[in-house]
Amino acid sequence: MSRVWFVVGVLGVALLVLVGCEPAEPVANVESGAKKVAVFEGGEVTLSEVQEFAEQSGLGELSPGSPQYEAAIAQIMPQLIQIEIAKAYARENGITVSEGEVNQEIETIKDQIAQQAQAQGQDLGREEAFEQALQQAGITEGELRDQIRENLPIQKVQERVAGDAEPSQEEVQTFYDENKDLQFTTPEQRCARHILFNKDQKEKAEEVKGQLQDGADFAKLAKEYSQDPQSAENGGDLGCLGKGETVENFEKAVFGSEEGEIVGPVETEFGYHLIEVTQINAKQTQSLEEVEPQIREQLSSDMQAQEFSTWIQEQEKKRDVKYLPGYKPPEQ
Repeated sequence: MSRVWFVVGVLGVALLVLVGCEPAEPVANVESGAKKVAVFEGGEVTLSEVQEFAEQSGLGELSPGSPQYEAAIAQIMPQLIQIEIAKAYARENGITVSEGEVNQEIETIKDQIAQQAQAQGQDLGREEAFEQALQQAGITEGELRDQIRENLPIQKVQERVAGDAEPSQEEVQTFYDENKDLQFTTPEQRCARHILFNKDQKEKAEEVKGQLQDGADFAKLAKEYSQDPQSAENGGDLGCLGKGETVENFEKAVFGSEEGEIVGPVETEFGYHLIEVTQINAKQTQSLEEVEPQIREQLSSDMQAQEFSTWIQEQEKKRDVKYLPGYKPPEQ
């Protein structure tokens, strides 16, 4: 778990310890990380903040003139300006964070980390998983609390500015109709097992097929005869397959047979297969009723992000953002 995910993923904003000062023209003090690379009414961005953000974003230390420098600045500066403007707005409007809210955020982080550890099969207690994540992120709980305390106001600003943006029922329906097949439909799958014979064993395959049709145990014969060692150990089981997941002749046989039917020998580039479809999972499409909460959450998030972005652009003009040469991002 990276430090960026650990912090940004939870709060929804980049968590940096940024200090606001009185507005002034950018000052080129190359020797100091306090050099102002951008200023605006109510705040500023310093070189040290740019470097810290670059390191936390995995971009490493920036060197003016390097091939990566301009691209990094173009990526970093808009985000830092967004953070600093939101912080300035929070200060100006008395938006603060209580210790109770910090504690609640810590508990939420612990829950998320514990769930992630469990999903990854790690046998860790909630507190143990949290401590391990802190170590991997290279951060102490105290530092994390400081970051939360410093940056939760940004989240509150986002909620104040754009938190009421919600999709209409028509927009939800349109999204469902346009994405039903891609996001909300599980294609038909066929669960199958096979016995693979070499290319010179067609007659043997026919012989074993006769045994299967007479009631012989498929799994036992797969372990005895199959030239596919991996599936042979599991009685020939291949799991469940969708279309496009196997070679053409094999797929035609699997999707063209009935459940429990023994088909083959089917020739492929691997040899001859005897195949049995053990289960058919029909194509399933979730109803709008089932997925509406998910769609509303996704659309609301997108709409709120867009509304906040528009607000930031308006604030940039209103606050008259000025950049030191070399730090102004390209026009969006």
